[in-house]
Amino acid sequence: MPNEIKLTEESKLLLKRLSQAGKLDLRPVFKVIGEGYRKEVKAVFDRQQPRSKGLAWQPLSDKYAVQKEKKYPGAPILVRTGALKNSMTRRGVRGNIAIITKTNAVFGSSLFYGRFLDEGTVRMPARNFSEPSDRRRMIWLDQIERDVIKQLEDDGIEVTGSIFA
Repeated sequence: MPNEIKLTEESKLLLKRLSQAGKLDLRPVFKVIGEGYRKEVKAVFDRQQPRSKGLAWQPLSDKYAVQKEKKYPGAPILVRTGALKNSMTRRGVRGNIAIITKTNAVFGSSLFYGRFLDEGTVRMPARNFSEPSDRRRMIWLDQIERDVIKQLEDDGIEVTGSIFA
């Protein structure tokens, strides 16, 4: 599920100008956001629930819970070997995706089975771990906006109001 940031038309033009001039660089703020994202995903795995309070992942089926306990004693939901959790929460490990450019950032895991666990299948309920909370998303938008406004002002462009629609 893509997370989209909507900009005002004026903001789009200003950001395009900065980007074309090679002056827009969001890498520092994206690095901070990446760390925050990994911490949030780790907390979701540790709590065994999505970000919304009061919600919990559905338990494993009785049959699978017995099988899993025999083969992976004590392993919580969504964890067998720890590879998926590690790929989502630790930069540089196998499967971790942390792509940061001047204007874009992507964080996640390349482990193919993560999508099935996150989104569910016809035989397995979704147990979302990858989507940031609304609160965290607003914090990150605020960080990005402050950084962009500073860069615009450093370039002599006066900014009034929010750059986001």
